[in-house]
Amino acid sequence: MHDLDGVLLFVNRAAASALGYEPHEGIGKKLSLFLAPSMRPLFEMYLERIRSQTTDSGLMRVITKHGQERVWAYHNIRYEEPGQAPYVLGHAQDVTEQVQREEELEQIRDELENRVAQGTAELQRAQERFVKAFHASPDATIILNGMDGRYIDVNPGFQRLTGYSRDEVVGYTSRKFKLWVNRQERKAVIRLFREQGAVYDFEVRWWTKSGTIREVLLSVERIELDGVLCALSIAHDVTERRELERELIEISERERQRIGYDLHDTLGQQLAGIAFFSKVLAQRLATHHAAEATQAAQIVAFVNQAIEQARTLAGGLAPVTLETYGLVFALQELAASVEALFHCTCKVSSHHAIHITDHAVAMHLYRIVQEAVNNAIKHGKAQQITITLSAWQGGMTLMVRDNGVGFPTDVAARRGMGLRIMHHRARMIGAILEVQHGAPGGTCVICSLSNPTLVSVNQMPASA
Repeated sequence: MHDLDGVLLFVNRAAASALGYEPHEGIGKKLSLFLAPSMRPLFEMYLERIRSQTTDSGLMRVITKHGQERVWAYHNIRYEEPGQAPYVLGHAQDVTEQVQREEELEQIRDELENRVAQGTAELQRAQERFVKAFHASPDATIILNGMDGRYIDVNPGFQRLTGYSRDEVVGYTSRKFKLWVNRQERKAVIRLFREQGAVYDFEVRWWTKSGTIREVLLSVERIELDGVLCALSIAHDVTERRELERELIEISERERQRIGYDLHDTLGQQLAGIAFFSKVLAQRLATHHAAEATQAAQIVAFVNQAIEQARTLAGGLAPVTLETYGLVFALQELAASVEALFHCTCKVSSHHAIHITDHAVAMHLYRIVQEAVNNAIKHGKAQQITITLSAWQGGMTLMVRDNGVGFPTDVAARRGMGLRIMHHRARMIGAILEVQHGAPGGTCVICSLSNPTLVSVNQMPASA
């Protein structure tokens, strides 16, 4: 976390440890001091962007305490809260190896194309290099038949990741050994591959032979081997990274809840005390027909308004209703708050009383809806918003539809809509998030969660 001049205000242990520092070593220092020399001239441009827009994302190169250069993907959000100076809260993850792998993959592809043009002899050498890279790659690498999806070959990295040997999978499709946790993810990869000819860093979950789940980034490209159209798939295991990211999100969520509780319990009580004494003072002044009685009554009214605003802020930061009464009631409370604050129509529709058994999952779903509603108002200028919950066998679907202007045409504006965080929250709970153009207009955000252990449905309808 840093201020608008780039001075660090807080550094969590994970970020500090990744660079070889203790958290306190960064406090009070310019963030630019930890950037690679090539990035420092761009730091002022970043500060100008974060001052003019609420979010900023991209890649930055940082230097560890021991002088090693690493590449981090960051997503920073500027917060402006009443009573305190604006600050920027950032989340980052180390993507050094991923960038290197992408460069290596691009280099291998270019080499293959050049060798094909040089004739049979050169093609043979390129194939030999490919075989070496295929078997030496630390990532799980698969060659599939482009027509029926049958496995032609897998490298040792595939066996290390999944536990399946080459003999167990070659000649079969992934359905034979039930590799995919969510079949919808498999269908999505196949659809994108057919439409675009390639898929890059599509996050999926795979079952291992031992019954554990691994989260991987899957990239698929078309290749031709011996005149046969094939697909080259590379799966990079990000299970441990996602666990760290979940911890970061949980820390952020706990901090939001702490601030919400402080607003409600501490500031709220103090304001209530001020309101009480101000009301007593106003009554005494009125009894003595003092000229200041009217002003004292106005102070009472202003303090009461501040109390209501504090309660609204606290409810957004730490929705107590979610934990006490469940997701449907919390969304109804959110809708009522949106209608009161923004003077628009916001309704919740649910044909069943849907209960999410895991509070953390419910919180992620709530935050996804909250972000979608904020986007509808801030970016879409919507006057009507509908939040719909529907249950089906083994899961549920959350849909937020509005009648706004739809997607911004400016890519930079779309980056400020929190779409990445929404997608990230969906991935963390094993859900699939889609953002579509509404019919006849506006935007439709759809989050589908397929997990019967997390979704409990009561056949009694829950009124909106």
